[in-house]
Amino acid sequence: MLMALALSALPAGCSPDGKPQASSPPPPPLRPPTPHAHLKEVKGDVKLKRASGDEWLAAREGLPLFENDKVSTAGGASAHIVFVHGGSVNLAEDALIGIAETRPRPGQGRADVTVLKGKVDATLEAPATQTLSVSTPSATIQAGREIVFQ
Repeated sequence: MLMALALSALPAGCSPDGKPQASSPPPPPLRPPTPHAHLKEVKGDVKLKRASGDEWLAAREGLPLFENDKVSTAGGASAHIVFVHGGSVNLAEDALIGIAETRPRPGQGRADVTVLKGKVDATLEAPATQTLSVSTPSATIQAGREIVFQ
């Protein structure tokens, strides 16, 4: 039994007639994710877990927070989180929150937080144009004015 194997001796990127083929345009560059908030006034043992990672990292003032990131405060620690669309959240000690996915509304700044443990105090700077949604494992509260969640 005779077997024949045909191999092409064409250079890479050439058509069968030996002419170079036009290459596909490169894909558009990926946009970096947009921060939802920034850490401010970090005091004590505050940790940050990125949505894309498995490790808890030491948090520091000025770090951006993205969708599904988590922030944890230990005993005696606290942190202030300022949202890019207005409003802020103060984390008390022994708290754990997640930066939730936000569905923006035209003309209205919105921030969404999931409180998994502990106490947070939330403030809106301009309630007429901002909303803040705070979810817990058992409830969701949406505010359009200054309010304290406990």
